[in-house]
Amino acid sequence: MTEKDFPLAALLLAQDVVSSDSYDVEEMASIAHELGATPIVVALAAGAEPPSGVRVARTKPRGSAITAIRLGMAQLTNSTAKMVLLWPHAGMQPPLVAMLALLDEAKRSRDAIVAFDGASLDASPLMIPRDAWLDLVTLGEEGLDALAARRSVVRAESPIEP
Repeated sequence: MTEKDFPLAALLLAQDVVSSDSYDVEEMASIAHELGATPIVVALAAGAEPPSGVRVARTKPRGSAITAIRLGMAQLTNSTAKMVLLWPHAGMQPPLVAMLALLDEAKRSRDAIVAFDGASLDASPLMIPRDAWLDLVTLGEEGLDALAARRSVVRAESPIEP
């Protein structure tokens, strides 16, 4: 399946990042790129350096996750992506091989939210289908479990422990 068959965007939630964490965000952006995500948006606090080649949604330093989600998702409204990789910097940081497993499950489960087996929805990478994006930005204040209560969630096995 090519990128055109499965258009993917990425939103990296890095509103908690300080300059010493910039390597982590660079690594996240690199993995998102390897997955074929385009565009890649980073919700990043003012003053922190973004990785090259990404769109930036500026947030308040250590701002709320829902604000970062709303600002970042606003930049994806005109994209052709059918799914977004929502990945919080403060959560688990799986390697590329694990992220590929998540992507493969998302390709099989296009209408469901896809998360790693055993992982918290608020603290791990998720694949969220386009038809859930409005729910994401409106229900996010209650945490991603509120979104999951309205949507089906498929759990992907990870080659690493969460």
